Amino acid sequence: MAIHLTPEEHDADPPEKWKVKRIGRRWHLCSVNDGVLGTFDTKKEAEKAKTCGFIFDLYEKEGLWFRGKPVSGWRPYSACKPQMSNQ
Repeated sequence: MAIHLTPEEHDADPPEKWKVKRIGRRWHLCSVNDGVLGTFDTKKEAEKAKTCGFIFDLYEKEGLWFRGKPVSGWRPYSACKPQMSNQ
């Protein structure tokens, strides 16, 4: 599972640019393109997710993966890239 489809998308959407928005009674952590990365009960939880936790860790792992570094349990990006290009 990854957040972005390409290294360029990944680099253009760092956690520092993610936005926290209130939608109804919940708080959404949104990417620069307004994609919802996560939903939280409090603004504090959503803000914290920009610097630690599952979504932040996923972003970090994704960056390593795009750069050809091994990520435990993930197939190498070089093996996935041809399949992703066909979609």
